[in-house]
Amino acid sequence: MVCLACAMPGWPLCVLCVASLRLAPPAVVRGVSVEAGFRHVGAAVRLVHNLKYRRSIRAGRILAAAMVSGLPADATVLVPVPRSLVRRVTYGIDQAKVLAKEVSILTGLEVLDALGAPIWWKRQAGATLEDRHAISFRRIGRVPEGAILVDDVFTTGTTAMSAIDAAVAREMSILVATSAGTMEPGTKPFPSLGGDVTQLRGTIETWSHAARTRSQSESADERTVVRPRLLRATDREEIG
Repeated sequence: MVCLACAMPGWPLCVLCVASLRLAPPAVVRGVSVEAGFRHVGAAVRLVHNLKYRRSIRAGRILAAAMVSGLPADATVLVPVPRSLVRRVTYGIDQAKVLAKEVSILTGLEVLDALGAPIWWKRQAGATLEDRHAISFRRIGRVPEGAILVDDVFTTGTTAMSAIDAAVAREMSILVATSAGTMEPGTKPFPSLGGDVTQLRGTIETWSHAARTRSQSESADERTVVRPRLLRATDREEIG
């Protein structure tokens, strides 16, 4: 079996990719709590990329398993930040919805499609805070208190805050797969994988019994992993 991040020998991640993972500390942005599974570095970047652009649901499962430890005890539902229609059609996946579904499988929380997205918005990867712009999400369903906004990457918070503004929900917090920008490495306990990040290699096999069982039962077609290659500028993650 090959690594789900770099496609080198190792399962579900190779030794080098596990060693590159860094936990992200919690943060508060505009009064909203933000929790992330990993910092947006190393293998975490490649996992997000493979989920987002190569439709690797298994990469999403590893990210989701890391996200679970950041859920507050009073969480009620999971609300994914929808991808634009153009990018959903282009890449054939809505990564935040996949992450929300995988977290739902591990926790039993309902996934609520309460937000609608514009057909397209300008790519914001690499843009400064001043150059980023709010996104015109719209609410298409009632969002209860204790709802958790789910997305793939948190950078400046522009996208997430646009979604929260559209949701018009009280006490809403944010849960993402990775955090970029100014967030620093963390050393908080990692209960969803069983221990601290420094011990992750020895405990990665316990990341989720449910997710592992489903991974082993999938068809051979779904096990195809694209071989590693140098990423071009156009392949970089859309973060923010």
